[in-house]
Amino acid sequence: MRSNEFSIFAAPDFVELSESPSLTIDLRYATSNNFLGRNLYGEFNRAYLHKIAAGKLEKAIVALRQIKPAYKFIIFDVLRPRSVQYVLWDAVKNTEQQTYIADPAIGSIHNFGMAVDLSILDESGKELDMGTPFDDFTLLAQPKLEDKFLREGRLSEAQIGNRLLLRRVMEDAGFIQLPHEWWHFDALPHAEVRGKHLMIE
Repeated sequence: MRSNEFSIFAAPDFVELSESPSLTIDLRYATSNNFLGRNLYGEFNRAYLHKIAAGKLEKAIVALRQIKPAYKFIIFDVLRPRSVQYVLWDAVKNTEQQTYIADPAIGSIHNFGMAVDLSILDESGKELDMGTPFDDFTLLAQPKLEDKFLREGRLSEAQIGNRLLLRRVMEDAGFIQLPHEWWHFDALPHAEVRGKHLMIE
């Protein structure tokens, strides 16, 4: 996938994220720690975002630092080439998990570098308990069902509180929460992204 990397270098709208005291990068699809159990990114193992999304992420970092100075973000996925999207889609097509993977025919917002999957680490470097792990393709992962699962005791107030903290700082920075994944945030509405911006193949 090295050609994808070259195309990003040639595109001034993309920036590379770097680790910092406020940001840890753990690209799950560049490891075997993902729902397919294998490295899907190969040589393309660096974290890029469109500059619009990167600017909003910086605002979210500042907002989180103001609320919880010892907390930091952990990035699970950012720009995802569409070639990887096809692999993910083929794995879930015609299954119950299909809801969680965008059809590569239209492209995921990740394919434009306009989406970020992330969570929060506490002062000891431990991920906050969000009720499910990243890429948990069950109803428990869906923000739109949180009230129901809280009433049923399947999510705790602490878990919901952690999700609300993540949602607060991301939405205050201008991101849009995906209704069925607590970890996924888009920098712009889907129609705007797909109509105006470059998809990385």
